[in-house]
Amino acid sequence: MSTEEIRKGLRNVHTRANTINIVAEEGTKMIDDILPLLQDRHEGVRWSTIRILSEIGDDRAIAPLVKLLEQSKNVTDVANALRSITGQELGDDVEEWRHWLMQDGDIRNKLGGDILSDEDLLNTAIKDLPIEMSTGADGYSLKVTLPDGRTQQVWVDFTLKDQNDHLIVQLSTPCGNADPEKYEHVLKLNMSIAYGSIAIASLGDALCFAVVDSYLRETVHSEDLAKSIMSLAQHGDSVEKLLSDEDKF
Repeated sequence: MSTEEIRKGLRNVHTRANTINIVAEEGTKMIDDILPLLQDRHEGVRWSTIRILSEIGDDRAIAPLVKLLEQSKNVTDVANALRSITGQELGDDVEEWRHWLMQDGDIRNKLGGDILSDEDLLNTAIKDLPIEMSTGADGYSLKVTLPDGRTQQVWVDFTLKDQNDHLIVQLSTPCGNADPEKYEHVLKLNMSIAYGSIAIASLGDALCFAVVDSYLRETVHSEDLAKSIMSLAQHGDSVEKLLSDEDKF
């Protein structure tokens, strides 16, 4: 079974149990196919993958499971799987698990490596969502189709760094011209936005309102990106409708 076939089987509640049994029986030879599913956006897929890895008991799953723990996903299930695979009683303390991993050279070499590339991470995040992705010199452009037939562009940049020189993922969507008379009204909307905040950004030679959000690259999960992308698109479009009747962005 391919990764995508496994994913489909685990996502469907009617085929999940059978898929878990089939993959678990195949054992360690399925590791490379199932590890990427720890980064899947779907809760049921992740839970099932953790269960399979726990049953297989392969050391190659340890570092990816610690990464998932660091991302605060499926914390209890991950901690139980790590205990089952390693025999260590470290609970859900990420720092304890990282310290323990650093004592093992073979596993240490796998720690910190991304399971998914930037593009694969985005593809996983937007899978089955009404989004078209394209790439360009400025990163990734996502065209999000909204329920009312309007669309909104969201840009994703993986090249920026924070003050500690750690890579971040920045998402942004323009909303319209930044008219100084509307600053107070638009910025007050920040309190109603679940993901990100409204800022003033440069767009060509002009200033515009934009909804922006950012995550630490090494700990961001596809589920977080999916929620952020859809939230930015919806709120960005709402602000654009407040500013004009156009669907420019």
